[in-house]
Amino acid sequence: MKREVLKTALAILLLTGCATADRSVATDVDPEEWSEAAEIVIPNADTVSRCDLSLFLRYDERFRDDTLTLRIEVRTPDSLRFEEPFLFCANHLRRPAAVHGEAVAGYRRHATFARCGDYRFLVTPTRAVQGIEAVGLHVECE
Repeated sequence: MKREVLKTALAILLLTGCATADRSVATDVDPEEWSEAAEIVIPNADTVSRCDLSLFLRYDERFRDDTLTLRIEVRTPDSLRFEEPFLFCANHLRRPAAVHGEAVAGYRRHATFARCGDYRFLVTPTRAVQGIEAVGLHVECE
């Protein structure tokens, strides 16, 4: 009996050690004119770890702005909602013409997802914008 418990505990430790706490989720938006909410769903099973969240945009040559004001609404698994404006600052780095750009901005540091289930982030630009192809969220947990 003890041997079976030890084997099970060892298997759980090995599986947990292989799991990564980092994940990125993105959704496509209309690059001709992004004006509607883009929904990013983050499934959560960890209610203890602290996580850093970064928002990222993938864009093409039509997007030339250095800042973009976004409205971010968060819906928790227990139906709570929180909404706020977010000023996204984009650095346009030189790159080969065939490579699309990606800009990243820190959104939250040391956040804890207090409930198990799906967290929904609705990201909406405050004005229509051209050249954005996708919007996403990178979650890095301790």
